[in-house]
Amino acid sequence: MLIGYGEFLSLLCALLWAFAVICYRKAGDSINVSAMNLFKISLTLVLMVPTLYFTDGLTPPTLTLADWGLLLVSGFFGIMLADLFYLRALQMIGAGLTGLTGSLYSPFVVFLSFYYLGERLNAWQVMGMALVIIGVIVISFRRKSLLVENPPIKGFVFAALGVFFTALGIVIIKPVTTDLPFFWIIFIRTIGGVITMLLFNLLLRKSLNPMAAMRSSGKYWLLIGAVLGQYLSTMVWVAGYKYTSASVASILNETASIFILILSWLILKEGMNKRKIIGAVISVCGVLMVLQMSQ
Repeated sequence: MLIGYGEFLSLLCALLWAFAVICYRKAGDSINVSAMNLFKISLTLVLMVPTLYFTDGLTPPTLTLADWGLLLVSGFFGIMLADLFYLRALQMIGAGLTGLTGSLYSPFVVFLSFYYLGERLNAWQVMGMALVIIGVIVISFRRKSLLVENPPIKGFVFAALGVFFTALGIVIIKPVTTDLPFFWIIFIRTIGGVITMLLFNLLLRKSLNPMAAMRSSGKYWLLIGAVLGQYLSTMVWVAGYKYTSASVASILNETASIFILILSWLILKEGMNKRKIIGAVISVCGVLMVLQMSQ
């Protein structure tokens, strides 16, 4: 089975993000989420300057006002707003239940791609997507009843909104990714994320200094996570959408849950059980089905 360039990049994005999640988890023991978010977005913006110099050049491409607005709005939705909702959900209902809502990502992208881009999946690809989602649900399943744990409904709403805005942020720029320089797309999106994050912190009277997070003991974990999860994986993520359909890319991005499962077992020494292994196998089968039917 041959894997296309876009499919390979989408899987690589999932792996990079999984490593970043491990780092964020370690850093989160000593750094608050607002400081973490501002730092990682700001670092990406700084790193994109030399990246542009050696790739697309520092001369801005010829963009229409609509293109600028679309890319900045994409950064607002997909970088700033999505993270705020998702991180707030983590505080309200915990990582396990919030992670479960991540299975909504590919259905959201498929839904948005259907209406915005006119993309279609064949029956086998739909079955593959269903297997990926089932696998993620099996991995994330908790024996305790929701009625016993009594998590607030608002937490699930916030988590779903976080996933939705992540999907919306990438789908709305799909039409312009083929015509614009790749690294400038990332740069402009990041500008939108930084500006709106600073405005948010200003309104809530939080720190506007991105380097404030570097005063904490988890600074090195945050630094590594930011480079992997916000800089490298973002570029690979958008590239995956550039070279394959948004629907297929989103399904392959779901494999991050499998990578996180394995890495958390190897690095964080978290427990591994039969249920998690079964869920991972189901998701892998779904990914293989999508890859095979994408050729």
